[in-house]
Amino acid sequence: MDQKSSENTFSITGFRKGRPQDYKYTYELYYDKIYTFAYSLISDETEAQDITTDSFVKLWRLHGNFESLNNIKAFLYITSRNACLDYLRHLKVKRKTHGKIRYSQKIEELIPNEMISAEVLIELDRQIEQLPRKCRQIIQLIYHYNLKTSEIAAEMGITSA
Repeated sequence: MDQKSSENTFSITGFRKGRPQDYKYTYELYYDKIYTFAYSLISDETEAQDITTDSFVKLWRLHGNFESLNNIKAFLYITSRNACLDYLRHLKVKRKTHGKIRYSQKIEELIPNEMISAEVLIELDRQIEQLPRKCRQIIQLIYHYNLKTSEIAAEMGITSA
């Protein structure tokens, strides 16, 4: 199944074959989301960037294994979550050595909420895909490209009453 936006055309077939523009599309679509997710779990900018980048490297290595954009998104969230957990375990051992266990316990309490948030985002995207084309396009421009309503109206040639 192919995914289209107002500026790019994404082809899952092209992605599976390793077409660079399809990989670039997924990178631009999900990088900020995956980074934000990772940062929310570990509160370390540099490490969150590394985890996000590593998740996309793994995605590229396995590009032939995905059936849809939703599979790609789920893979990125799961891969980054697992990397964050590994980082936190390492941090916990390191901090335990220094007597600072409390920090990792706080993070472990946050993980279920972040996992739920990720699942809600995936379900929201599924529901958005069910909307009529124009509605779906408007929602995607708002949430994926962070455009203001005035910018969307101008781009789509819509005037307000």
